[in-house]
Amino acid sequence: MAIKGELLLILIHSSITMPRGKCLTELEKGYIAGLKAAGYSNRSVADVMGRSRCLINAYTKNPELYGQKKHIGRPPKTTSRERRMILRAASNSILSSTQIKTQLKLDVSSKTVRRVIKKSRFIRRYKMRRAPFLSAEHRQKREQFARAHINTDWSKIIWSDEKKFNLDGPDGYRYYWHDIRKEKMYLEQRSFKGGRGVMVWACFGSKGRIQLNFTPPRINSDIYKFIMRRSLLPYIKRHRRDNLLYQQDNASSHKSRSTMRWFQKKHISLLDWPAHSPDLNPQENVWGHMVRKIYQNGRRYTNQDQLKKAILEAWKTVDQSLVDNLVLSMDDRMFKVIQNRGGPIDY
Repeated sequence: MAIKGELLLILIHSSITMPRGKCLTELEKGYIAGLKAAGYSNRSVADVMGRSRCLINAYTKNPELYGQKKHIGRPPKTTSRERRMILRAASNSILSSTQIKTQLKLDVSSKTVRRVIKKSRFIRRYKMRRAPFLSAEHRQKREQFARAHINTDWSKIIWSDEKKFNLDGPDGYRYYWHDIRKEKMYLEQRSFKGGRGVMVWACFGSKGRIQLNFTPPRINSDIYKFIMRRSLLPYIKRHRRDNLLYQQDNASSHKSRSTMRWFQKKHISLLDWPAHSPDLNPQENVWGHMVRKIYQNGRRYTNQDQLKKAILEAWKTVDQSLVDNLVLSMDDRMFKVIQNRGGPIDY
C-alpha cells in the first residue's frame, strides 16, 4: 500500500493535466504501467488519471496494438502489389479496366480494377483531345511560325477551313486514364473519316462571317478556285483598304500551281501557314460551336438535306462576339505553341 500511496502522490502533485478525448501520451502509458504494477484496478486507474474506463481497458487489453487503426469492412480483394501493378498499367493508358485485368492476369472483376484506379490521387478518366500528327519537323516549323507572329495584327486575317459533318453524329472521342503527373495524350488525326455526310467550306474575318459553301467530298483545284471566286473575292474587294491576308491549310488543291497563280493574279496575299496546325486555326472553334448546335441532344439525320438545313441554321448562330473572342485568342495560342516547343495546344 505504501507503493500505491507514493504513485498516487506523484500523480496528485505533478502539474500534469490529463487530456480528455485524446489518445494516451507516452507519459500516461508509463503512469498506467506503474499503477497496474502497484495493483490498481482499471477503474481505479481511470479515476486517478481522469480518463475513461473504456480507454484504460482498451490500452491494458493489448498495449502493443493500442492506437493502431482497425480495418473496417471486408478485406481488400487485391494485394498492395497488385494495386501498384494496376496503377502502373493505367497510367496515361487507353486500356480499359477489363483489358488491364486480362493483361495482369488478375483474379478480380473489372469493377474492382476501376475502384483501385479511382482511389488513386493522380489518375483520372479523361477524353483524349484530337490533335494532328506532328513530326519533329512539324513542331519546329510551328514554333518558328509562332515566334514570327507573336505581334501580328490578327484582325487582318481571314480564317478558312473545310469540315465534314456526318449524318449519324460527330466523330467520337477516345477515353484514357490520365496521370496528372504526366503530359496529356492526344488522338492523332491524319485525314477525314469515311461515312455518309456533307462537306463544307467556310471562313470568317474580324468583320464577321463569309458565305458558307457545300462542296463535293473531294475538292480539286478548279472547285476550290470556284469557291474563292464566289465567296472570298467579294469579301476582299469590299475590304480592299484593310490589306487582309487569307489563311488556308496546305491541302493539295490549295497549294497547286493553278491555285497559287489565281491568288497571285487576283492580288490576294496569303498567310504562310505551318502544316498540321488545326489547333492554331480559330475556324476549328467555329466548327466546334456548330457541332454542338447541329447534334444537340444527340440529334441524328436521315438525309443530307436535313443535315444541310441544320448546318446553315448553326452557321447563323456564329455571332460577332464569338468571332471577336477567337481573334483575341491568337496571341495566347502563339505563346502556348512556343511554350510547348511546337507541340499541340488545348484550343
